[in-house]
Amino acid sequence: MPRAPEPLTPEFDIAARQAAQDDGVLTPDLEDHIQSGISVVIGVAGPGMAPVATVGCGCRVLPNGRLRILLMRAGNETLLDMVARGAGIAATFSRPINHRSIQVKGMLADIAEPTPDDRALAARQHDGLRRDLIGINYPPAFAAAYCAVNEADLVAVDMTPDAAFVQTPGPNAGAELKR
Repeated sequence: MPRAPEPLTPEFDIAARQAAQDDGVLTPDLEDHIQSGISVVIGVAGPGMAPVATVGCGCRVLPNGRLRILLMRAGNETLLDMVARGAGIAATFSRPINHRSIQVKGMLADIAEPTPDDRALAARQHDGLRRDLIGINYPPAFAAAYCAVNEADLVAVDMTPDAAFVQTPGPNAGAELKR
């Protein structure tokens, strides 16, 4: 598996967040990162509910600052039911080539119908992930199957980000990204 020319460490995102001038949960750089066509893993849990996780197909930062996470409806009925019942949500965004990883958590999430632009975005972002997987020597057929998107089956989960954490492997992984 090829190595990144300069592997990232948690300190990269911690220092960038501390230097940022805004007080939002995500900096513009982190917004770009989570929308760049990378791995998305979504987890939900709530009182009396066993945790459930799935993979996402893409993410869009909405004008109001919420995150629209796109995923397949089929096979995710339990997760969607938990979101509808008010379960907390965490989404982890990771780039395979350098393992730069960010987790965003929120307690407020809603299910929404994706727009035509969302559907195209999911296909485009998952194609970016496919290219990254091939770039680190996953077989093209595996990468294509893993990143296949049925645009007609997409659903959106809109979440309000309450906190973000650096998950890039290394010292300080898990640290909250705050000013």
